Amino acid sequence: MNDAVPAIEGRDLVREFAGGVRALDGVSLSIRPNEFFTLLGPSGCGKTTLLRAIAGLEVPDSGSISLYGQPLDGLPPWKRPVNTVFQSYAIFPHLTVAQNVAFGLEMQRRPRAEIAARVAEMLALVKLEGLDGRKSSQLSGGQQQRVALARALATSPRVLLLDEPLSALDLKLRTEMQLELKRLQARVGITFIFVTHDQHEALTMSDRIAVMNAGQIQQIGTPDEIYDRPASRFVADFIGATNLLEATGTGEGAYRLADGSQIAAQGPAGSVWLAIRPERLRIAPEGSLHGVVEHAVYEGTDTIYHVVVSETVRLRVRAPNSDGASARFATGAAVGVVIPADAVRVLQS
Repeated sequence: MNDAVPAIEGRDLVREFAGGVRALDGVSLSIRPNEFFTLLGPSGCGKTTLLRAIAGLEVPDSGSISLYGQPLDGLPPWKRPVNTVFQSYAIFPHLTVAQNVAFGLEMQRRPRAEIAARVAEMLALVKLEGLDGRKSSQLSGGQQQRVALARALATSPRVLLLDEPLSALDLKLRTEMQLELKRLQARVGITFIFVTHDQHEALTMSDRIAVMNAGQIQQIGTPDEIYDRPASRFVADFIGATNLLEATGTGEGAYRLADGSQIAAQGPAGSVWLAIRPERLRIAPEGSLHGVVEHAVYEGTDTIYHVVVSETVRLRVRAPNSDGASARFATGAAVGVVIPADAVRVLQS
Protein backbone atom coordinates (compact mmCIF):
# COMPACT_ATOMS: atom_id res chain seq x y z
CA MET A 1 0.00 0.00 0.00
CA ASN A 2 1.41 3.39 -1.02
CA ASP A 3 1.10 5.83 1.89
CA ALA A 4 1.64 8.72 -0.55
CA VAL A 5 -1.74 7.96 -2.12
CA PRO A 6 -4.71 9.27 -0.10
CA ALA A 7 -7.01 6.67 1.41
CA ILE A 8 -9.94 8.88 0.39
CA GLU A 9 -9.81 11.90 -1.87
CA GLY A 10 -12.82 14.06 -2.67
CA ARG A 11 -12.71 16.79 -5.29
CA ASP A 12 -15.22 19.62 -5.75
CA LEU A 13 -18.14 17.62 -4.36
CA VAL A 14 -21.58 19.19 -4.74
CA ARG A 15 -24.87 17.75 -3.49
CA GLU A 16 -27.97 19.89 -3.76
CA PHE A 17 -31.36 18.95 -2.35
CA ALA A 18 -34.85 20.29 -3.02
CA GLY A 19 -35.22 23.99 -2.43
CA GLY A 20 -31.68 24.74 -3.55
CA VAL A 21 -30.09 23.65 -0.25
CA ARG A 22 -26.50 22.59 -0.86
CA ALA A 23 -25.52 19.91 1.63
CA LEU A 24 -22.12 19.82 -0.07
CA ASP A 25 -20.90 23.01 -1.67
CA GLY A 26 -17.64 22.37 -3.48
CA VAL A 27 -16.03 20.12 -0.86
CA SER A 28 -12.47 18.90 -1.45
CA LEU A 29 -10.41 16.91 1.04
CA SER A 30 -7.65 14.32 1.25
CA ILE A 31 -7.68 11.69 4.01
CA ARG A 32 -4.48 9.78 4.73
CA PRO A 33 -3.98 6.02 5.07
CA ASN A 34 -4.40 4.66 8.62
CA GLU A 35 -5.73 8.01 9.83
CA PHE A 36 -8.47 8.65 12.38
CA PHE A 37 -10.19 11.49 10.53
CA THR A 38 -13.23 13.28 11.95
CA LEU A 39 -15.92 15.28 10.18
CA LEU A 40 -17.15 17.77 12.79
CA GLY A 41 -19.88 20.37 12.64
CA PRO A 42 -23.41 21.34 13.68
CA SER A 43 -26.53 19.55 12.49
CA GLY A 44 -27.18 20.17 8.81
CA CYS A 45 -23.58 21.15 7.97
CA GLY A 46 -23.13 18.33 5.41
CA LYS A 47 -20.90 15.92 7.34
CA THR A 48 -23.27 12.92 7.13
CA THR A 49 -23.99 13.65 3.46
CA LEU A 50 -20.24 13.54 2.79
CA LEU A 51 -19.90 10.24 4.67
CA ARG A 52 -22.85 8.77 2.74
CA ALA A 53 -21.29 9.92 -0.53
CA ILE A 54 -18.09 8.01 0.32
CA ALA A 55 -20.20 4.94 1.20
CA GLY A 56 -22.15 5.20 -2.07
CA LEU A 57 -25.44 5.81 -0.26
CA GLU A 58 -25.61 9.35 -1.65
CA VAL A 59 -24.73 10.33 -5.22
CA PRO A 60 -23.08 13.77 -5.61
CA ASP A 61 -24.40 16.04 -8.35
CA SER A 62 -20.83 16.78 -9.36
CA GLY A 63 -17.28 16.12 -8.23
CA SER A 64 -15.37 12.89 -7.71
CA ILE A 65 -14.33 10.49 -4.93
CA SER A 66 -11.44 8.03 -5.10
CA LEU A 67 -10.12 5.37 -2.72
CA TYR A 68 -6.36 4.78 -2.85
CA GLY A 69 -6.36 6.35 -6.31
CA GLN A 70 -9.23 4.24 -7.69
CA PRO A 71 -12.38 6.19 -8.66
CA LEU A 72 -15.52 5.22 -6.72
CA ASP A 73 -17.88 7.18 -8.95
CA GLY A 74 -20.69 4.97 -10.22
CA LEU A 75 -19.82 2.02 -7.94
CA PRO A 76 -22.79 0.80 -5.85
CA PRO A 77 -22.31 0.58 -2.07
CA TRP A 78 -21.82 -3.21 -2.02
CA LYS A 79 -18.89 -2.98 -4.47
CA ARG A 80 -16.99 -0.38 -2.45
CA PRO A 81 -14.29 -1.66 -0.04
CA VAL A 82 -15.75 0.37 2.83
CA ASN A 83 -18.13 -0.48 5.67
CA THR A 84 -20.34 1.79 7.75
CA VAL A 85 -21.27 1.72 11.44
CA PHE A 86 -24.49 3.66 11.92
CA GLN A 87 -25.82 5.58 14.90
CA SER A 88 -28.49 2.90 15.47
CA TYR A 89 -25.92 0.04 15.14
CA ALA A 90 -28.46 -1.88 12.94
CA ILE A 91 -27.77 -5.22 14.64
CA PHE A 92 -30.07 -8.06 13.57
CA PRO A 93 -32.18 -8.81 16.68
CA HIS A 94 -33.00 -12.40 15.67
CA LEU A 95 -29.33 -13.38 15.32
CA THR A 96 -26.76 -14.16 17.96
CA VAL A 97 -23.62 -12.06 18.43
CA ALA A 98 -21.57 -14.57 16.41
CA GLN A 99 -24.19 -14.71 13.63
CA ASN A 100 -24.26 -10.91 13.41
CA VAL A 101 -20.49 -10.75 13.06
CA ALA A 102 -20.49 -13.56 10.51
CA PHE A 103 -23.23 -12.06 8.34
CA GLY A 104 -21.03 -10.17 5.87
CA LEU A 105 -18.62 -13.08 5.55
CA GLU A 106 -21.48 -15.45 4.77
CA MET A 107 -22.72 -13.07 2.09
CA GLN A 108 -19.24 -13.34 0.56
CA ARG A 109 -19.54 -17.14 0.72
CA ARG A 110 -16.36 -17.60 2.72
CA PRO A 111 -15.52 -21.16 3.92
CA ARG A 112 -17.18 -22.11 7.21
CA ALA A 113 -13.89 -22.67 9.03
CA GLU A 114 -12.57 -19.29 7.88
CA ILE A 115 -15.77 -17.58 9.08
CA ALA A 116 -15.55 -19.22 12.50
CA ALA A 117 -11.91 -18.18 12.91
CA ARG A 118 -12.61 -14.63 11.76
CA VAL A 119 -15.61 -14.27 14.11
CA ALA A 120 -13.50 -15.42 17.06
CA GLU A 121 -10.76 -12.97 16.07
CA MET A 122 -13.20 -10.04 15.82
CA LEU A 123 -14.90 -10.83 19.14
CA ALA A 124 -11.51 -10.91 20.84
CA LEU A 125 -10.61 -7.60 19.17
CA VAL A 126 -13.68 -5.84 20.60
CA LYS A 127 -13.46 -7.71 23.94
CA LEU A 128 -16.66 -9.74 23.59
CA GLU A 129 -15.21 -13.22 24.04
CA GLY A 130 -17.72 -15.62 25.53
CA LEU A 131 -20.76 -13.66 24.34
CA ASP A 132 -20.98 -15.25 20.89
CA GLY A 133 -24.24 -17.08 21.68
CA ARG A 134 -26.16 -14.12 23.09
CA LYS A 135 -28.98 -12.28 21.31
CA SER A 136 -28.82 -8.50 20.92
CA SER A 137 -31.68 -8.04 23.41
CA GLN A 138 -29.36 -9.45 26.07
CA LEU A 139 -26.62 -6.90 25.40
CA SER A 140 -25.97 -3.44 26.80
CA GLY A 141 -25.70 -0.43 24.51
CA GLY A 142 -21.93 -0.52 24.65
CA GLN A 143 -21.87 -4.22 23.82
CA GLN A 144 -24.22 -3.71 20.86
CA GLN A 145 -21.93 -1.02 19.54
CA ARG A 146 -18.96 -3.41 19.79
CA VAL A 147 -20.92 -6.05 17.85
CA ALA A 148 -21.61 -3.51 15.10
CA LEU A 149 -17.91 -2.65 14.97
CA ALA A 150 -16.88 -6.31 14.86
CA ARG A 151 -19.34 -7.00 12.02
CA ALA A 152 -18.11 -3.99 10.05
CA LEU A 153 -14.44 -4.97 10.47
CA ALA A 154 -14.90 -8.68 9.82
CA THR A 155 -14.89 -8.32 6.03
CA SER A 156 -11.59 -6.36 6.14
CA PRO A 157 -12.73 -3.02 4.66
CA ARG A 158 -10.03 -0.63 3.56
CA VAL A 159 -11.89 2.28 5.17
CA LEU A 160 -14.38 2.24 8.06
CA LEU A 161 -17.08 4.92 8.17
CA LEU A 162 -18.68 5.77 11.53
CA ASP A 163 -21.81 7.93 11.63
CA GLU A 164 -22.14 9.24 15.22
CA PRO A 165 -21.92 5.69 16.65
CA LEU A 166 -21.52 6.86 20.27
CA SER A 167 -24.41 9.31 20.48
CA ALA A 168 -26.86 6.82 22.02
CA LEU A 169 -24.54 5.93 24.93
CA ASP A 170 -24.53 7.51 28.37
CA LEU A 171 -21.71 9.95 29.15
CA LYS A 172 -19.46 7.55 31.10
CA LEU A 173 -19.74 4.74 28.57
CA ARG A 174 -19.34 7.19 25.72
CA THR A 175 -16.06 8.41 27.21
CA GLU A 176 -14.82 4.84 27.62
CA MET A 177 -15.76 3.95 24.03
CA GLN A 178 -13.91 6.98 22.66
CA LEU A 179 -10.66 5.48 23.97
CA GLU A 180 -11.70 2.00 22.80
CA LEU A 181 -12.35 3.22 19.27
CA LYS A 182 -8.97 4.92 19.11
CA ARG A 183 -7.29 1.75 20.41
CA LEU A 184 -9.21 -0.33 17.89
CA GLN A 185 -8.21 1.89 14.99
CA ALA A 186 -4.55 1.59 15.96
CA ARG A 187 -4.88 -2.20 16.19
CA VAL A 188 -6.55 -2.79 12.82
CA GLY A 189 -4.43 -0.18 11.03
CA ILE A 190 -7.02 1.15 8.58
CA THR A 191 -8.52 4.58 7.99
CA PHE A 192 -11.47 5.52 10.21
CA ILE A 193 -13.72 8.40 9.11
CA PHE A 194 -15.82 9.50 12.05
CA VAL A 195 -18.82 11.86 12.01
CA THR A 196 -19.79 13.79 15.14
CA HIS A 197 -21.17 17.12 16.31
CA ASP A 198 -19.40 16.68 19.67
CA GLN A 199 -16.27 18.83 19.75
CA HIS A 200 -14.80 17.06 22.81
CA GLU A 201 -15.19 13.71 21.07
CA ALA A 202 -13.40 15.05 17.99
CA LEU A 203 -10.52 16.55 19.97
CA THR A 204 -10.09 13.36 22.02
CA MET A 205 -10.01 10.82 19.21
CA SER A 206 -8.81 12.39 15.98
CA ASP A 207 -5.51 12.56 14.15
CA ARG A 208 -7.05 15.36 12.08
CA ILE A 209 -10.40 17.14 12.03
CA ALA A 210 -12.40 18.76 9.22
CA VAL A 211 -14.72 21.42 10.65
CA MET A 212 -17.77 21.85 8.40
CA ASN A 213 -20.48 24.48 8.18
CA ALA A 214 -23.18 25.15 5.57
CA GLY A 215 -21.87 22.48 3.20
CA GLN A 216 -18.28 23.70 3.22
CA ILE A 217 -15.08 22.78 5.02
CA GLN A 218 -13.98 25.68 7.20
CA GLN A 219 -10.66 24.21 8.34
CA ILE A 220 -8.72 20.94 8.37
CA GLY A 221 -6.04 20.36 10.97
CA THR A 222 -4.82 18.44 13.98
CA PRO A 223 -6.81 18.89 17.21
CA ASP A 224 -4.27 21.37 18.59
CA GLU A 225 -4.20 23.35 15.32
CA ILE A 226 -8.00 23.56 15.25
CA TYR A 227 -8.21 24.56 18.92
CA ASP A 228 -5.21 26.89 19.26
CA ARG A 229 -5.14 28.37 15.75
CA PRO A 230 -8.72 28.55 14.43
CA ALA A 231 -8.92 29.89 10.87
CA SER A 232 -12.25 31.68 11.26
CA ARG A 233 -14.68 33.09 13.77
CA PHE A 234 -16.97 30.10 13.21
CA VAL A 235 -14.23 27.57 14.06
CA ALA A 236 -13.12 29.54 17.11
CA ASP A 237 -16.69 29.73 18.40
CA PHE A 238 -17.62 26.13 17.60
CA ILE A 239 -14.54 24.42 19.05
CA GLY A 240 -14.45 24.78 22.82
CA ALA A 241 -15.29 27.84 24.89
CA THR A 242 -13.86 31.13 23.69
CA ASN A 243 -14.19 34.86 24.23
CA LEU A 244 -15.04 36.56 20.93
CA LEU A 245 -14.56 40.32 20.96
CA GLU A 246 -15.23 42.70 18.10
CA ALA A 247 -12.30 45.09 17.75
CA THR A 248 -10.48 47.56 15.50
CA GLY A 249 -6.75 47.44 14.87
CA THR A 250 -4.84 50.60 15.75
CA GLY A 251 -1.84 49.65 13.62
CA GLU A 252 0.40 49.94 16.68
CA GLY A 253 0.25 46.41 18.07
CA ALA A 254 -3.07 46.93 19.83
CA TYR A 255 -6.80 46.53 19.22
CA ARG A 256 -9.53 48.86 20.46
CA LEU A 257 -12.71 47.25 21.79
CA ALA A 258 -16.23 48.67 21.52
CA ASP A 259 -15.96 50.33 24.94
CA GLY A 260 -12.68 52.06 24.06
CA SER A 261 -10.38 49.77 26.05
CA GLN A 262 -7.38 48.21 24.31
CA ILE A 263 -5.80 44.77 24.08
CA ALA A 264 -2.22 44.21 22.93
CA ALA A 265 -1.89 41.79 20.01
CA GLN A 266 -0.17 41.51 16.65
CA GLY A 267 -2.25 41.39 13.48
CA PRO A 268 -3.78 43.38 10.64
CA ALA A 269 -5.41 46.79 11.05
CA GLY A 270 -9.11 47.33 10.52
CA SER A 271 -12.19 45.57 11.85
CA VAL A 272 -11.47 42.10 13.26
CA TRP A 273 -12.58 39.59 15.87
CA LEU A 274 -10.34 38.66 18.77
CA ALA A 275 -10.63 35.06 19.99
CA ILE A 276 -9.25 34.36 23.46
CA ARG A 277 -9.59 31.01 25.23
CA PRO A 278 -10.79 31.35 28.87
CA GLU A 279 -7.94 29.21 30.23
CA ARG A 280 -5.36 31.63 28.74
CA LEU A 281 -6.70 34.50 30.87
CA ARG A 282 -5.84 35.13 34.50
CA ILE A 283 -7.60 37.07 37.22
CA ALA A 284 -5.41 39.29 39.38
CA PRO A 285 -5.67 42.55 41.32
CA GLU A 286 -4.33 44.36 38.22
CA GLY A 287 -4.54 43.41 34.55
CA SER A 288 -4.99 44.47 30.93
CA LEU A 289 -8.68 45.07 31.61
CA HIS A 290 -10.65 45.70 34.80
CA GLY A 291 -14.12 44.50 35.69
CA VAL A 292 -16.42 42.96 38.25
CA VAL A 293 -17.08 39.25 38.87
CA GLU A 294 -20.72 38.66 37.91
CA HIS A 295 -20.70 34.88 38.51
CA ALA A 296 -18.18 32.35 39.81
CA VAL A 297 -19.17 28.85 38.64
CA TYR A 298 -17.42 25.97 40.43
CA GLU A 299 -16.82 22.97 38.11
CA GLY A 300 -14.68 20.72 40.29
CA THR A 301 -11.30 20.96 38.60
CA ASP A 302 -11.85 24.60 37.59
CA THR A 303 -13.82 27.71 38.42
CA ILE A 304 -15.31 29.76 35.59
CA TYR A 305 -15.45 33.49 36.31
CA HIS A 306 -17.83 35.66 34.31
CA VAL A 307 -16.32 39.13 34.41
CA VAL A 308 -18.20 42.26 33.32
CA VAL A 309 -15.71 44.79 31.94
CA SER A 310 -18.37 47.11 30.51
CA GLU A 311 -21.84 46.98 28.96
CA THR A 312 -20.31 45.73 25.71
CA VAL A 313 -17.36 43.65 26.96
CA ARG A 314 -17.74 40.48 29.03
CA LEU A 315 -15.12 37.80 29.57
CA ARG A 316 -15.05 34.22 30.77
CA VAL A 317 -11.93 33.22 32.70
CA ARG A 318 -11.15 29.59 33.56
CA ALA A 319 -8.99 29.18 36.68
CA PRO A 320 -7.77 25.76 37.92
CA ASN A 321 -8.68 24.74 41.47
CA SER A 322 -5.20 23.28 41.93
CA ASP A 323 -5.04 23.94 45.67
CA GLY A 324 -8.51 22.60 46.41
CA ALA A 325 -10.05 26.05 46.79
CA SER A 326 -13.27 26.91 45.01
CA ALA A 327 -14.09 30.53 44.19
CA ARG A 328 -11.18 32.71 45.23
CA PHE A 329 -12.94 35.79 43.92
CA ALA A 330 -16.50 36.28 45.13
CA THR A 331 -19.39 37.65 43.13
CA GLY A 332 -19.12 41.42 43.02
CA ALA A 333 -15.35 41.52 43.50
CA ALA A 334 -13.42 44.11 41.49
CA VAL A 335 -10.69 42.30 39.53
CA GLY A 336 -8.13 42.75 36.80
CA VAL A 337 -7.90 40.38 33.83
CA VAL A 338 -4.41 39.58 32.57
CA ILE A 339 -4.36 38.94 28.78
CA PRO A 340 -1.04 37.66 27.38
CA ALA A 341 -0.47 38.96 23.84
CA ASP A 342 0.17 35.43 22.54
CA ALA A 343 -3.23 34.30 23.87
CA VAL A 344 -5.09 36.52 21.38
CA ARG A 345 -6.04 35.06 18.00
CA VAL A 346 -6.88 37.80 15.47
CA LEU A 347 -9.57 36.72 12.97
CA GLN A 348 -10.87 38.66 9.98
CA SER A 349 -13.93 36.49 9.39
